[in-house]
Amino acid sequence: MRAYSGIILAAGESRRMPICKQLLEIRGKTMIEIVVEKAIKSRLNEIIVVLGYKSEIIREYVEKYLNQSKPIKIVYNPDFRSGLSTSLKAGLKAINRDSRAAVFILADQPLIKIETINQLIEVHSSTDCLIVAPIYRGRRGNPVLVDRRLFEEIFKLEGDIGARPLIKRYIDGVVYMATDDLGVVADIDTMEDYSALITENELKRDEDKG
Repeated sequence: MRAYSGIILAAGESRRMPICKQLLEIRGKTMIEIVVEKAIKSRLNEIIVVLGYKSEIIREYVEKYLNQSKPIKIVYNPDFRSGLSTSLKAGLKAINRDSRAAVFILADQPLIKIETINQLIEVHSSTDCLIVAPIYRGRRGNPVLVDRRLFEEIFKLEGDIGARPLIKRYIDGVVYMATDDLGVVADIDTMEDYSALITENELKRDEDKG
């Protein structure tokens, strides 16, 4: 049976927001808590949370999950200000050597469905692909699954980039997974994004009550 690791990227500085977005609350839980809980409930075999900006504060919200049955590691990325690629590398350094692939999950995508994470794993486990990327209405989103065979390529990345260069370079080994999960493209970069998300959740709550 193949093992899969989830790497939650939560080291960013939230430069377009006045506060640390990982700690914004939705229905009484911070975004980092929501994302970690979804990763725990998925088919991932281990979870690695990469911290940087405000790490001491965010760590407190993650540590309560350390006693779960699923292995959870907290990693500090001292180079987080140099861009996203440094967090990808920090996460991979902590990955289990038996892991066949890594699913890179953004901490600012609380709407992502557990089923979507599982589907990425299912696609990879049934093919010989190098990358699995979700597609929502023609838009590529996140999380992105990367096979172990490309880990060394990730260590060559520099700056504020994720898997995009690998997707272009290894296009023949990419499987695009169609999904109806809005969460793969709904990230929270501004207070306007957050306000829209809160409004959407309140409307959904009212529908649930009705």
